Amino acid sequence: MSSEVLVNPRGIFDRGALGVTLEAVPVLIERQRVRFFAQVLGETNLIHFDADVAHAAGHHDLVAPASFFMVVEAAANEERGRRALPSLLDVVVCDFRYLLHGDERYFYDAPIYAGEEVLFASKVVDFYDKKGGAMEFVVTESTITHPKRGVLMRSRRTLLHRLPDAKDGSR
Repeated sequence: MSSEVLVNPRGIFDRGALGVTLEAVPVLIERQRVRFFAQVLGETNLIHFDADVAHAAGHHDLVAPASFFMVVEAAANEERGRRALPSLLDVVVCDFRYLLHGDERYFYDAPIYAGEEVLFASKVVDFYDKKGGAMEFVVTESTITHPKRGVLMRSRRTLLHRLPDAKDGSR
């Protein structure tokens, strides 16, 4: 998808971020985070809680639940902060007063295991507008990669600003 409108005069997103790829940062997959997240999700499969069961099922260690992507992303953002690096939301200039989640797609290439150190990377792939510029969208892609096993998970997500009415003076 290619941006038809490169600049939205009412927009908040920084369209200059198109094509920006953030430096990958390492994230350690902690066993307790895997267990806790699986418990919160209501998982009952013991491969998420018991390393012996996970090993018996052919896994290296506890298996992170599929939606663990968000936990890895949050940990990557913490690491980015420790390194004084901007997050993806900083780069595209999100205003949380108007920010909404649009489409989210996740692709699972291989399991994420507790005890591994993975790399989390993101890039900005598109901007576009709808409703005559009243809504602006940014499309991002992120990957979780293991140094030896390759790509484990990928995401393609769309965030949007529902822009305030220009007449209300709220910006």
